[in-house]
Amino acid sequence: MLLVAAGCGAYQFPGEAQSPSPSSGVVSGRVVSVPCAPVEQPGSTCAGRPVPNLELDYVGSQPTVTKAITDSSGNYAVDLAPGSYVVKIKTYMRLIKGPTNLTIAAGSSTKADYVLDNGIRAPVPQQ
Repeated sequence: MLLVAAGCGAYQFPGEAQSPSPSSGVVSGRVVSVPCAPVEQPGSTCAGRPVPNLELDYVGSQPTVTKAITDSSGNYAVDLAPGSYVVKIKTYMRLIKGPTNLTIAAGSSTKADYVLDNGIRAPVPQQ
């Protein structure tokens, strides 16, 4: 019996559909911006403010661009066909941290977080 059971790993019950192999990969992450205020108090740390409704464009070899939009917490997720992509962030803010080139494999799950500089600065006192 053991020999028969070991050889039946590919057995499929009647009416049961075989699970398809994944044809895309998932990229997900969070986008935040810093600083959190023009003047931050000494000793306080800010991990960044979420950036809602931000568009991230994934430009690959296909003629169409795949887009992701962040939610109110700065989170996003997008399914991408296998391949190489350049990530373009549609904002006035400067990218400080995060990958701008991604290679996606079928069935993969990639985490790509981004930190943006929002340009908030303390005013300089006039002399």
